[in-house]
Amino acid sequence: MNNTNIIGIIPARYSSQRLNAKVLADIKGMPMIIRVWQNVSKSKYMRQTIIATDEKRIADVCKQFNCPFVMTEPELNSGTERVFSAYNLLKSNHDIIVNIQGDEPLLQAKDIDLLLEQFIKTNFDVGTLITKITTNEEIFNPNNVKVVLDKNNCAMYFSRSAIPFVRDLESTEWHNKNYWKHIGIYAYRKNVLEKFVSLPQSELENYEKLEQLRLLELGYKLYCVATDTKLVGVDTQEDLDLVRSMI
Repeated sequence: MNNTNIIGIIPARYSSQRLNAKVLADIKGMPMIIRVWQNVSKSKYMRQTIIATDEKRIADVCKQFNCPFVMTEPELNSGTERVFSAYNLLKSNHDIIVNIQGDEPLLQAKDIDLLLEQFIKTNFDVGTLITKITTNEEIFNPNNVKVVLDKNNCAMYFSRSAIPFVRDLESTEWHNKNYWKHIGIYAYRKNVLEKFVSLPQSELENYEKLEQLRLLELGYKLYCVATDTKLVGVDTQEDLDLVRSMI
């Protein structure tokens, strides 16, 4: 691990379809994006952690909290493109680039370090986090992305639908089986991220609105590492209220 050069980048945009300006939402006296940065910047392995944004209001908050940031172009289509753009602007050289979601305020440095420790041992293309689903509500919530794993803990498919379909069991009992929720944190090998952003959107990606399917369709391997940390991605006001009650 000490010989691997790793950077963490947190893409942050102001507008959001379901909860506008959510990355600046106050959580116990601190903007959410700053809380995420403070948590993950404690990683043992990431040599640098920065925020990538195109919004002056987010940049101003970064300045207020002495948080390193990079201004990227506003016309970028996704957080992944913003991460790669920021990486290029830094003109640095890293082996692994970690894309960290700015709406995961419960994410901890130990989760990032667990992902990196496990992923670095493999020859797979991308590492990502998953967590066990324990309730039917989580299984059937389309905001929770489900993933099916192969025997090597690599993703076979990601979906907003409830997968797998347990034909011989009532759906009210499906939570007793192995269902996995995907946490959108990605550790990319540099060449894979560079290839990813050069590819057009794929058919399955457009169906599910899940960009990780672009890589799966081309045969790339996404290695999944399970964490026990209770994570709540903030997509709605209800999510934000829940996170505030948990912290």
